[in-house]
Amino acid sequence: MKQFLTRMLPVLALLTSGFLTAQTPFWSQDFAGGIPAGWTNADGSTNTKKVVWTWCNDPEAGNTVAGCPGVFGGQDPFQSFTATNGFVSVDSDEAQQLPTNHVSRLTTTAIDCSGKNNVFVSFATQIGVYAVSAETGAILRVSTDNATWTNYTVFPGVSTTVGWSKNPETPIINISATAANKATVYLQWEWTGNYEYIWNLDDVGLYDEDPTPVHNLVLGDFFFPASSLAQPASQIATDTFGSFFTYVSNPGLMDENNVVVKVAVNTDTGEEIYTSSVTLPSLAVGVVDSLIEIPGSFAPELPVGAYEIVYSVSSDSTDDRPFDNVVGNPFFSTSSLYSKENGGYAGYRPSGGGDWAVGNLYRTTAGSLDNYVATSAQFAYAADGEPTDVEATIYLMRVKDDIDAGFSNFEGAELLSPSLDIIGFGAYQAPDTADNYLLQSVELLDFLTQTSGVALDPGARYFLMVSYTGASATTYHAFALDVKMFFVSTVTVSDQWYLGGFGEEFNAAVRMDISLMVTTDNKPLPETSMMVFPNPVRNTLNLGVNFDQPTDATITIADVTGRVIQVEDRQALTKDVLTYQLPQLASGTYLARIATTEGTLTRRFVVKK
Repeated sequence: MKQFLTRMLPVLALLTSGFLTAQTPFWSQDFAGGIPAGWTNADGSTNTKKVVWTWCNDPEAGNTVAGCPGVFGGQDPFQSFTATNGFVSVDSDEAQQLPTNHVSRLTTTAIDCSGKNNVFVSFATQIGVYAVSAETGAILRVSTDNATWTNYTVFPGVSTTVGWSKNPETPIINISATAANKATVYLQWEWTGNYEYIWNLDDVGLYDEDPTPVHNLVLGDFFFPASSLAQPASQIATDTFGSFFTYVSNPGLMDENNVVVKVAVNTDTGEEIYTSSVTLPSLAVGVVDSLIEIPGSFAPELPVGAYEIVYSVSSDSTDDRPFDNVVGNPFFSTSSLYSKENGGYAGYRPSGGGDWAVGNLYRTTAGSLDNYVATSAQFAYAADGEPTDVEATIYLMRVKDDIDAGFSNFEGAELLSPSLDIIGFGAYQAPDTADNYLLQSVELLDFLTQTSGVALDPGARYFLMVSYTGASATTYHAFALDVKMFFVSTVTVSDQWYLGGFGEEFNAAVRMDISLMVTTDNKPLPETSMMVFPNPVRNTLNLGVNFDQPTDATITIADVTGRVIQVEDRQALTKDVLTYQLPQLASGTYLARIATTEGTLTRRFVVKK
């Protein structure tokens, strides 16, 4: 099953225009206005349902618009250079399972290549496969009589394990042996597959000399240093981003000098709040995936909001293909939520069958002077049958302190591992409103007392797991594939624990909400320790703190349920006024709380707009 939702937050949509090559094509097609007249478009299979190429001029529409392909979990809309004026696509997923493979063929009219001693073809493309390798199933065929064809590989190395090509991939294929000096040349894109994803195509050009860009630096995989895509503001501050690295290639025709590889942490408006870089004196032609580490670290002491980690590369020369010079992903500081994903789901389960579980590793900060509880779990699935028939058990498990940071001594023979303590649980039975890929919420109960809320220890690690057993074991869990986690993050359990899950990019929709443990003061500080003014508040809150000795404290702004709005750790406070801008708060009652090693003091304040 490969259901999907449109990805919620495409981060980088770096579009340019034209054919990004060093030469001008002698023939080109960018599909402005539709599939050209005279081209043939057919499915050569024996299936009653035919799977053919369609035209779309809105790459972000998804298959809500006729002719447009789906946008799958973890994939941005097609990023060809001229996608918004039209591109063509085969949506194999929409056809679902067929009796035999579809053989979708798009064929040009005759192209005159006479007088061209060399013929190269290049185009922008993207493919996703599930059952049939793209390397063998999605090919370019070339003919001079529209009858006898020569096959050329478009997606070398893109197997069903890899799944997706780059977006866009821009192959350069030498078809001179078939097409040079021929008066009639036909191009045909043929896809043999069955319930795959999509194949997109745009910006086709024929060249009489090699169009490989002269200057072309490319960024590949990169390290995402945040331990989770989303973390509560009360917990994120100590998740220091201390490792930044990416892979750089030079597939151009020239060595590149003074190559600058940069990382930046940006706000959602593009403001840089951290940056570091390294300069390479040169990068030779042909270097592929050279690992570049960027020095420095960043402590994300951030208010609630959306942020980005962005890697970029540049050199003394102007890059002929700048669209692959920038890569990155978002991360989020939230009021209460831990998450590894931001929506945009596909469904997966172990191929071997049987009972199984899936979950995420979350960490709490060691620096907070206040205490928190896990209140609920959220997760999403796709049922093999009716989504209202699914049952699941949720476990919150604390990793024992003697398990090392790399989990090398973790005992993973069974779900109830001796390396873990079960501290919380929840029971899920699908309501009548349940649907595939719709987030479901389950209250977490303390394992010993069976009361609401599970106390979290500072500086601890937790697995939040969803277990499918019995008739529900055929359930597909929801995953997003929009960031690679090169450390223990999403895990699965079937015949044993798999600490790598289904792969670095498979991030399970298993979220956790937390809140302050209490909003009252069991060990109150003196009333003079903190004053709130003005009260009521419109946009600006002032806290007057008063200590006889320099005192470390955690300051928390929360709603009356304990859901954190803003938090920060302050050192050596004495007589100080702390100011917080809170224009986002709606009218109502809120809490200002100060926590020290000596106790806490909580004040209520009112916001009036």
